[in-house]
Amino acid sequence: MIKSESMDSIYKDLIAYMVSRNIPLDYHEEALKCQAIIERTILFRKIKDGEHIYNNVDKEDIHPKAYKAVEDTQNLIIMIKDNPIIAHYHISCGGSTQNSESVLNRKIDYLRKVTCEECKRCETFTTQINLHIEELAQKFGYSLPLDKITVFNIDKVLKVIKKDDSDRIEVLEVFGNSIDPVDFINILNLDCTRFGFRPSQITLYIKGSGNGLGLCQYGANEKAKNNWNFDQILNYYYTNINICTVEEFNSKFPLKGKKIFIDPGHGGHDSGNCTEDGLREKDITLNLSIKLRNELKKYGMIANLSRENDEYLSLDERIKKSKEDKHEILISIHVNKSKFESINGAEAFCYWGDTNAENLGKVIMDSISKTTGIKNRGVKEGNFYILRECRISGLYFEIGYLSNESEKSNLSNDEFIQKLSESICEGILKYYCNKMLT
Repeated sequence: MIKSESMDSIYKDLIAYMVSRNIPLDYHEEALKCQAIIERTILFRKIKDGEHIYNNVDKEDIHPKAYKAVEDTQNLIIMIKDNPIIAHYHISCGGSTQNSESVLNRKIDYLRKVTCEECKRCETFTTQINLHIEELAQKFGYSLPLDKITVFNIDKVLKVIKKDDSDRIEVLEVFGNSIDPVDFINILNLDCTRFGFRPSQITLYIKGSGNGLGLCQYGANEKAKNNWNFDQILNYYYTNINICTVEEFNSKFPLKGKKIFIDPGHGGHDSGNCTEDGLREKDITLNLSIKLRNELKKYGMIANLSRENDEYLSLDERIKKSKEDKHEILISIHVNKSKFESINGAEAFCYWGDTNAENLGKVIMDSISKTTGIKNRGVKEGNFYILRECRISGLYFEIGYLSNESEKSNLSNDEFIQKLSESICEGILKYYCNKMLT
């Protein structure tokens, strides 16, 4: 597994700060753990989407219980398939959560309605609001001439069935029962049968707090009191999810959908550097490039090659191919040779000022050196034509010296080439893992 910098080592304070703000801190520790995982998932999704994260918080605003919840769930996030979820939560559902389509007008597989018996029995979040009819009309943009309206039929309460031509009520229903208008005015001590009615106030009864999507915090707390752990609670309120570490997520998915252009140097009549016993640079670079593509594809990266067989391509043809798709990086692979047999090692070149390529090159070179034992000759700046004209971050690799007997032997060994491809892939993977968290 590729080890990236721990998310909690960077964002522990921020996650704990959000827990302190967003859930009652007298709730059960398992409920607080749920909130810590939710806040981390929300944060990680923002990082993954490229949002800027403001990481400066006042530690005095962070409760020790929030820190403990973060520590007890270190680096855990909620994931479905290949992505962190949109971790909706609310204070109290009132008896059941909602399907996403009822709120967001689209179906989200992990936001399915579940019953919440704890909230059904709870009266804490039951409220009522009195709203004048004029205010209701104003809020919805209606202009009603209320002073001219004489009759509002209030279903099952008061309903005018019939009026005469002088606007007197002839037939009236009260709570579904017909009553003579004369009896009606006598019971209410009215002076005339020419009357109307309209509501002046509506009382809204509310049970719960929030939009009802995802985790119900009150329900989570009550379930925790009944010995549910955070894993059980989260899997109850979010359907078919997985709880995994950021490292597990990063090691599998940071390359998914990203595009790389791999350029095996030379080809065709251009054999590149050669040895007396027939080892040719063009064959080594193609072999390594194909193996590297296969490794990167395992992680969902789209890897395109400038050539897939022994053919000659000019530099301009290679550059043109690199521009045919929206590649993020270019890697051109070569093998060196020197008149001095003692010179050995691998090195990389980036175009002047291309800091992204320089940083990527350093991570790859470090991985190559640690995995294969090849001497790390570093990353240097250079004015290579293919790096200058490709218009994307690019690296030009010299992966060893054919003039060095030890490296010549390695480069002629297919198992070593496979190991080398894995080390380059590991470097690319580690670079993107760390990039997601910095």
